[in-house]
This record gives sequence, C-alpha cells and structure tokens, in this order.
Amino acid sequence: MKKESNTLEQPKGKNLKATLAKLNKGLSEGDMFKLASEQPEDYFKIHYLSTGSPYFDYKLQTEDFGGVPIGRTTIVVGTEGSGKTSFALMVGAIMQKTTGKYLVYFDGERTVSESYIDRLGIDRSLFLHYKDNNLERMLDAAQEFSVTEGIGMIVIDSLPMFTSTVVEEKAAEQNTIGIEARKYNTKMPIIGGNCSRYNIALLCINQYRKDPGSMGDPRVMPRGEWQKFHSSLTIDLTKKDLIFDKEKRLIGNAIDVRIKKSKLEAFDKKEFTVNFYYDYGFDRFDDGTALLIETGIIDQAGSWFVLPNDEKIQGQANVADFFRSNEEYMEELLKTVIKEKE
Repeated sequence: MKKESNTLEQPKGKNLKATLAKLNKGLSEGDMFKLASEQPEDYFKIHYLSTGSPYFDYKLQTEDFGGVPIGRTTIVVGTEGSGKTSFALMVGAIMQKTTGKYLVYFDGERTVSESYIDRLGIDRSLFLHYKDNNLERMLDAAQEFSVTEGIGMIVIDSLPMFTSTVVEEKAAEQNTIGIEARKYNTKMPIIGGNCSRYNIALLCINQYRKDPGSMGDPRVMPRGEWQKFHSSLTIDLTKKDLIFDKEKRLIGNAIDVRIKKSKLEAFDKKEFTVNFYYDYGFDRFDDGTALLIETGIIDQAGSWFVLPNDEKIQGQANVADFFRSNEEYMEELLKTVIKEKE
C-alpha cells in the first residue's frame, strides 16, 4: 500500500540559491537576504541604552541592563510635568557617553534650555537641536537623519506640537482634523524602518488627550494609529510626591511608571516608582540599592541590611551612601542580578 504524504507537491520552480543571488545583486552586505544560520551571532539580539537607573532598567524586563532599545521605536507618554523631556535627555546623554554618536532633538515644545542640558549631562558637541514646529520640515529632516552615519538617537518632543503647513495656511473655521495624523502614519514607519537598519534609537514623546465618547479610559494618544503598532516599547509616566531636602527645599519628585506595551520581553504591567532629582536626574546609588534589596541580593531584617560580604548597615539611605564610596562593589552586585535573570 502506497504511503500517503502530508507534503503538497509543488511545480518545479527556481533554485533558491539562484533567487537569492538575483535578489542580492547590488545590495550591501547588511541588506542581503540570508539564512538565519548565516547571519552574525548577535543578529537577533536587541541592544539597549540605559535610562540611568538600574531599577528602571530592570523593571523594563529587557535581556540585560538596558532600557530604551536601539533600532526600535519607544513612545513616552504621560501627564504634564511628569518628566518625559528629562527622561529623553537623560537617555540621550548616556547614548552620547557610551557611543560617541549624535543626539538629534526635535524640540517642538521649545522647553530645552542651556541649564537643562548641562544639568542632565548633554554633550553639546554631539547635540543637534531643532526648535521649529513645522511638521513637514521635521518629518523630512528626521527621515534624512535616519539614514545618516553617526546618529545614535532621534527624539521628537512632542508629537502634538508639530503643525502641518496645510493647517497653518487654512482659516481657523476650516476643517483640518486628521491631517497631522495622516502625515505621521505615512512617514513614521519609514523613519522607524531606517532607524532599525542604521541602529538608531527613536524616541517619541506624546501627551494624553480625552475622547469623551470612548468606553473605559477616555485618554487617547493623538497623532496617528502608527504608535499602537510601530512602537516596541510604550511607557507611561505620572508625576507623584514632591521630594524635599533637609532644609525643606524642593529638589525633585517621584515618578510612577507603567509599561503599557513591550515587544522586547514579557513584562509586568504593575506600576513602579523612581525618584527624579532636578539637578541631575535619577540617583544610580539609591536605585541600585532598591533593586538589590528587592531581588534579595541584600538581605533585610527590619531596619538592618546585610550585604553579601556580611557588612551590616542600618537604614536603606546609609546602604546607598556606602555604595557611593564603594561603587565598584555595587556594580559587581548588579551583575549578579543580570546572571540570575539569565
């Protein structure tokens, strides 16, 4: 009895090698069609830019201590004054220091100041700042930068603040609803695709608007549906309690963070909180201490904390101060958190 086959018969077609040779003709090495087994070892690995906070990086649930993905699109959305611009600048400063590449910043909000970038560590020699808010000029420039060598990160701050020439030229009573969203829907996938090809981090800032007719949460993100599908990471920031020093001077505020979407790895939608200080951003030692305690690397018994080297310290703030004088030891302990995740 003839054995049945589950494989459908195909008419004889082209040889795969011949097809690949034809498709790859004239393409650069990085653009060629290849079998996965022929790609570089780290071909599928996503690389990340740190947020500056070990705790924040860990909560983003990436493969290692990273945060904002390189070659992907990140959306940062939130209420007013929640630290969205500061977050973008802090990540940009870290990108400059670790890669030596340029940060392109489209400042539609026009809020970036000299003292602001200095406090957050921006290298001006690697900082391209654009503060016009014409949408078409911004999108065309972003597309050009997305295929330019030496660019490490592009920030659009913020999506709703850029206005189309069509809207500018029409009278106030004329209907211009949806024009900007359509332009974003057309251009952003192109810009994002280029950023993926050239390993550029693309970070877009947005604010919520209310849709009274929606069911459930009335908050929506304006400027196009592309954000829902194209972003690899969407995070929500909310300003919370103010932070004062011993002299009762305002020095910062807490930020509640919620991961709304992640294509990077499984993630927890629960909120977590980080402290933001106006003079310098996140405190690496405070956040590193909190992470080591939460993951059990540092044992806690009441107000006492026991480090892996059996050092006993009373008070979490004192543990952070200990690490300020022993930074290398804290970095060693943070590496054990990465190994445990693996």
